Amino acid sequence: MFKGKNVLVTGSARNTGLGIAKVFGSYGATVFVHGRSAEQVEEIAQALSRNASTERERYLPIAADVADENDVARAFAFIEAQVGGLDVLVNNACHLGLGYSFLDMPIAFFDEVLGVNLRGYALCAQYAARQMVVRGGGAIVNIGSNTAERALRDRAAYIISKGGVNSLTRAIAVELAEYQIRVNFVVPGYIYTERWDALPEETKQRRWQNVPLGKESSPEEIGEAAAFLASSKAGNITGSSLLVSGGIDIQLVPPDCAV
Repeated sequence: MFKGKNVLVTGSARNTGLGIAKVFGSYGATVFVHGRSAEQVEEIAQALSRNASTERERYLPIAADVADENDVARAFAFIEAQVGGLDVLVNNACHLGLGYSFLDMPIAFFDEVLGVNLRGYALCAQYAARQMVVRGGGAIVNIGSNTAERALRDRAAYIISKGGVNSLTRAIAVELAEYQIRVNFVVPGYIYTERWDALPEETKQRRWQNVPLGKESSPEEIGEAAAFLASSKAGNITGSSLLVSGGIDIQLVPPDCAV
């Protein structure tokens, strides 16, 4: 499905991003594995290449701070030099924004979270789109969050940033359509990451009650959704969201709170 296509998945050295990178690789893409540590992404790219299930898979490392325009410019110049430019960008790099209530949150922390989750998305989308214009089109998939519509406590900066991702997606989808660049976003609920392994069993059981299907999404499920939106199968879809949340968004209250 992506044979001969070049894909960048930001924040793909671990957790959700790694799962997304694996999905695109399995469909034959050349995937740039991204993180802030050059040593880490080199190791991950080599491991993915060694464990590839098909000969079509290709993984290349790329290190950059997505909130730093100089770093982003350098990264995209590297991509162009290596493969000629991008066909697909998956904006996934994420600052979880944990640690402060709104009343206690330093504004520098607010800037830090939005720097990764919103400024970083915009920067990468802008640089990717410039390459896609030259290549005659492409696809950008932003990984959002259902918290953009449904708030959590003590996560104000994160929630605000994800609301911005929704607006960013629609804004640039309109502007980039004339260049045959489609822009969409995946809206996850709970996603399994290594953080789940440290949770008490009763906490996990309580979380699952929030989800009608009774389980969190896997990184690979998020990857499959992103791959669909980036593929020719979604060729007339832009500015849209795809919920991958096990139904958490349609449930008013979990069973133990039913009225």
